[in-house]
Amino acid sequence: MSSKSKSRSSAATSGKDPPRDKKMKKSSLATEPTSISILSLPDDLLINCLARVSRLYYHFLSRVSKRFRSIIASPELYATRSRLNRTEKCIYLYLRFPFDPKTYWLTLSGLPCRNVANGSSGYYMEQIPCPNYLRPAQSSTLVSVGSDIYKIGGANHLHECKIWKRNYCVSVSVLDCRTHTWRQAPSMGMARNANATATLFDGKIYVAGGCDEEYVSKPNWIEAFDLETQTWVPVTNPRIFRLYEEDRVKGFEAKSVSLEGKLYIFGDEAAVYNPEEGKWSELGREMYGMFRVERGCHCVIDDVLFLWDRYKRVFKWYDSKSYLWKDLIGVEGLPELSPDPQVCQVEMVDLGGKIGFLWDQ
Repeated sequence: MSSKSKSRSSAATSGKDPPRDKKMKKSSLATEPTSISILSLPDDLLINCLARVSRLYYHFLSRVSKRFRSIIASPELYATRSRLNRTEKCIYLYLRFPFDPKTYWLTLSGLPCRNVANGSSGYYMEQIPCPNYLRPAQSSTLVSVGSDIYKIGGANHLHECKIWKRNYCVSVSVLDCRTHTWRQAPSMGMARNANATATLFDGKIYVAGGCDEEYVSKPNWIEAFDLETQTWVPVTNPRIFRLYEEDRVKGFEAKSVSLEGKLYIFGDEAAVYNPEEGKWSELGREMYGMFRVERGCHCVIDDVLFLWDRYKRVFKWYDSKSYLWKDLIGVEGLPELSPDPQVCQVEMVDLGGKIGFLWDQ
């Protein structure tokens, strides 16, 4: 036996380190990385990870596996997002077109990556499915409450929609924006259409108008949906319309807005609601400037009332201390709208502290 063989044999039996070449090989094998799948994480850690991802990408993540789809639809995920202050506001569109009996619900979703070559924004509109037995109806009023969108009144079903008729119904449907599923809510006491005004105020959805003109003076012309008890309760009618006004040009369409802890409603007259007393009071003359809400597109962001003046084509905000409308300074880049302000339809919405501005083209 050679001396080299003897040294190897003695190393094997004495517990000493092997020769250099074998040591290097053993070391390299020990440091090879071990692949770990995110799916191997327990649910609580996986929820914590997904809660930090923008909702724009949940549509794609739900396709990864059944487990991902289940977690993305779970209330635990959205509770975690709330605790981590990762809540987001998303745009949802409810569209209907002339001579088309269908209605369409869409939301903004994110693309996997930005296409720099063609300048795409990285977003697209995703259509939300709806079962046939609960098809979205035309002529409805919408109001958002947390992650739910309440669709109030309108025509009951698709085949009942007649574009030449004014459609009324008492039904209320709710779209859960977390899971994109629909459910029914308790029905109203009075049938209404899209001319109704609905405002979230003091834990209730206040709905007024949108009914036949013969009901404008009835006690149940206004009713409120209590979100906690899931029941409808009557509200005193403020009687903001002059019923026998001669040469009436406009109809009995009202507008309402919640601002600085008060609920305002506008028609021929205006009134302010006190929920503790369940009473309406007249709007002070110094606040008559707020009547522009009745004629214009508006929204409330961080308790500030904003309005689009369609004639002057400028944004304004309401200074509640001086009771004056003031121009919003610094708005640039708004595209040209229709030259006829009477034709151009616009909408404004609070989008996470920003004004989401949409128009019909």
